[in-house]
Amino acid sequence: MTAPDINYPKAQFNRASLGENGEFTYGIGRKRLDDIVTEKTRVLDFTLPDAAVDQLSEPNKQALAHLVKAANFLDIVFLKQDHPDNIRAREVLEKAAAAGDKRAEQSLVLFNLHNGVEGPDMYSPKTKPLRIFSDKKIQPGKNFYPQDITKKELADYIVANPEQASALLSNNTIVQREGSRLKAVPYSVAFREEMEGAARELLLAAKATDHKGFAEYLRWQAQALVNDSDPEMAYTADKLWISNLEDSPLEFTIGRENYEDRMSADVASEPRVKKVLEENGIKAKAKDSIGTRVGIVNKDSYAEIADYRKHLEAFAAKMPHTSQYKQQTESGGAKMTFADVDLVAITGDYAAVRGGITVAQNLPNSDKLAVELKEGSRLVFHRQVRQGSDPAAEKKFLDALIDPSQHQWYDNNADFLFTVGHELAHSLGPRSTKDGRDKSGSLGKYGAMLEENKADVASIAMTDFFVQIGKFTQEQANTIYLTWAASELPTKQPSEDEAHRSRSIMQLNYFIEKGAIEFVAGGKLKIVPEKMGQAGRDMTAEVVQLQLDGDVAKAETFVKKYTAWNPALQYAADEKMNLKPKLYRKVHQPLRAKLSA
Repeated sequence: MTAPDINYPKAQFNRASLGENGEFTYGIGRKRLDDIVTEKTRVLDFTLPDAAVDQLSEPNKQALAHLVKAANFLDIVFLKQDHPDNIRAREVLEKAAAAGDKRAEQSLVLFNLHNGVEGPDMYSPKTKPLRIFSDKKIQPGKNFYPQDITKKELADYIVANPEQASALLSNNTIVQREGSRLKAVPYSVAFREEMEGAARELLLAAKATDHKGFAEYLRWQAQALVNDSDPEMAYTADKLWISNLEDSPLEFTIGRENYEDRMSADVASEPRVKKVLEENGIKAKAKDSIGTRVGIVNKDSYAEIADYRKHLEAFAAKMPHTSQYKQQTESGGAKMTFADVDLVAITGDYAAVRGGITVAQNLPNSDKLAVELKEGSRLVFHRQVRQGSDPAAEKKFLDALIDPSQHQWYDNNADFLFTVGHELAHSLGPRSTKDGRDKSGSLGKYGAMLEENKADVASIAMTDFFVQIGKFTQEQANTIYLTWAASELPTKQPSEDEAHRSRSIMQLNYFIEKGAIEFVAGGKLKIVPEKMGQAGRDMTAEVVQLQLDGDVAKAETFVKKYTAWNPALQYAADEKMNLKPKLYRKVHQPLRAKLSA
């Protein structure tokens, strides 16, 4: 008797590799991959109400389409910066997925939410990478540097070739090998096709829009992409972004942020290299990862944000150690503008949702010329991100880890208000060390972590200040304190390279030490409201002093003390994981897809 034919699913017989001659070898088993995609991933939906788009004029609707296409070009730049095989990996996954390969289809979901071949394993007890392909590892220097270069080799080379130090440690160059030598290639050259494509779309958007200030900004931003050897271009673009868009109906941001490059900061803080840089008057800068945001400005929610700003000058006077630096506030000529946006598209670094997505951003970063010349900053909030909560999951979390007497203080709008304070606090404090060096660069890999830490705890101090001047009631302040403290509880022990997660551990430990937060293994977190403001002021003072000193050894001592893992933190991590949270975020951008067609 002949056995009947069985039509097994095609995916069951997929090989463990993809591409020509098996160039990509899968690093995640089918069962685990399916579990991540179907059980551990939550969708963050950027679907916009029709009214948000309909209220735009026809010229601005046309401009919006060009902005999305520009953002798509810059997405390719980031993919190339991140890993040399990202583009090819996405190509082979898309091809296999289109042919019905289930494993490739799910791997493509993971690739898109990480925007690359690797992200963090969100469910590992200790931080480790989650690689779609076992043989594709992201290096500390990403693809900004040769894949095989070591910290020692780069440091040795800079010491032997000090005339190249400025170019090699520039924020907008890719470092490549040229025989036995290293060569710094400007982004405009390394990514010529993408930069020129994005610039063309920005010029078309500038021609289309009916907002003159926005058009002028886009024209300068286009020039900055293809003329990055001239700092005047990016400086002018940033200046106009800060000053010309207060009433713009559209938001377009090219983020040039440097948190992803660990190689440059580590090498710049190496004593021999540090000496070379100081002797030659060179400011080392970490490489910029390109991220892009396209949004429609929502005018209705502007008032709440603006109300914070009008009190900023008074709070700035309360910042610690003000005799050692000049505050970068509007009275000192540093302009600050705001936008609350419905996101249409995030690409590049901003679409690499490797553990989270920010509620807001305050840019440019302190290493940019516009900030150094006191032009100010622009604060942009993301409406869909702060509104994308899960009430059922929140209740389970509160029941498990927060004292029942304080549940009423947990509030998502409080998280929004805390974030407003956080982003404003980035504008406060020193811009450089007391001897004139870059404050973040001088602290090596701890620079970015401590700057984010300063913004967090200064926001807590600001909340207490608002109670003192009558802007907030104590009850309103308590919602901010409790919601923030609850968000600090970890899901796992972070590595010291994870600036955002490590600073949460630092802050929890510090506030517990000061008696402002009570939390022990087996118990539930409880804030002590009357101590929260003082703890925020104390930690702000310590961090600002570290920034002024620019002493990497002191920073390391401080960070290691307060990032110490302990039984209470492990208990919190275990309890949070027992709740089976969906820690991966898949961003759904339907309008981006429509306008990209």
